[in-house]
Amino acid sequence: MSKTAPKVSVVVPVYNRIQLTTTFLRKFSEVSYPNFEIIIVDDGSTDGTAEMVRNQFPSVRLLQEKGNLWWAKATNLGIRDALERGTDYIVTMNDDVTFKSDFLEKLVQVGQQNPRTLAGALVYEHTNPDNLWYAGGRMAWFQGELIHRHALDDGPLLWLTGMGTLIPASAFEEIGFYDEKRFPQYAADVDYTLRARQRGFKLIIASESVLWNRAEESSQLLVRRNITIGNILLPMFSRKSDSMLSMRVCLYWRHWPAFLIPIAFLVYYTRFLSKQLLRLFKLR
Repeated sequence: MSKTAPKVSVVVPVYNRIQLTTTFLRKFSEVSYPNFEIIIVDDGSTDGTAEMVRNQFPSVRLLQEKGNLWWAKATNLGIRDALERGTDYIVTMNDDVTFKSDFLEKLVQVGQQNPRTLAGALVYEHTNPDNLWYAGGRMAWFQGELIHRHALDDGPLLWLTGMGTLIPASAFEEIGFYDEKRFPQYAADVDYTLRARQRGFKLIIASESVLWNRAEESSQLLVRRNITIGNILLPMFSRKSDSMLSMRVCLYWRHWPAFLIPIAFLVYYTRFLSKQLLRLFKLR
């Protein structure tokens, strides 16, 4: 590894997706950047993930927990470990992505050229590789929605996903860590990058850094399948859903203009219930 290139710690929470995790780690053997480490935070997997990492990828740093972390707390654990051992940048990642071999190199280049900046990658759909799924995030204020931009000029860049985002180590001293209490699974990345903007950090999309996301592997899809009258409201109370009521209340309270909070709340959950009813009737 190069002694001059900044050290990058790639933090990846995993849970019971051994095939995806294996594919992800094998792909990293192609990464061109010369000075990085991978930190796998295994939150109590029972499918042999930890053993696979130890046996097949001995250079990967493995942190094991007992299954009560969720995304934000697992990511914070990996970040703290990296900071304690000295790193220049954190990259937050998921194990359900693939990427160009130079994606990390391009992220670091943008980070080096733009101090006090968080840099995100472009993300395309894995099942439709030419379709741009994410080019940064914006807000639909009246609808209470977090919107993916589908082009670099598709509205103002207001937030970054935790999927392929480069964060300077110094940012955690100023901003703190992901809010694992209020945003255990979804929107922790949105909240963090919005807080970063409030503290004067810039957000940039590194347009030459490219990922492909397996959106079909999202955990929230599981709580929207097999809808019945009995579980139609389940996504409002599940950490696996971006419609979780307590998370949405915190998100709006912290980041929405005060006069728009009741409108956003009402519109979002009216639309949510409408979609759930449509799913219910379609299944019937």
